[in-house]
Amino acid sequence: MSVSGNWILHYSWGCTSNYGQSNITFNNGGTFSGALTGKWVQQDGTLLLSFDSGPAKYGGTMNGNIGSGVMSSFTGSNGCWYVVKQGTVGIAAAAVGHPQTHDAAGNTL
Repeated sequence: MSVSGNWILHYSWGCTSNYGQSNITFNNGGTFSGALTGKWVQQDGTLLLSFDSGPAKYGGTMNGNIGSGVMSSFTGSNGCWYVVKQGTVGIAAAAVGHPQTHDAAGNTL
């Protein structure tokens, strides 16, 4: 299954219960857009993301309209993430709205 389409990325630097959110559109051809841009590749259920504007790299597993994994800036910041295809119902979101120390791309705010 291709991830092409509109998704909501939930990310937590430090893997706390506080998640930031970012709308993300996976475009055909391996790029993504939204508040941040970058490149993606999917192979056998594994999704890898690389941001154009920051050091963060994401890796995880996709299963239908959801996915989850871990990310790192490779400079000491690590975290957890999950992604949900927009329009998916029946999934409870983690705590959102708390101040974040980094954006989704791993840049210090």
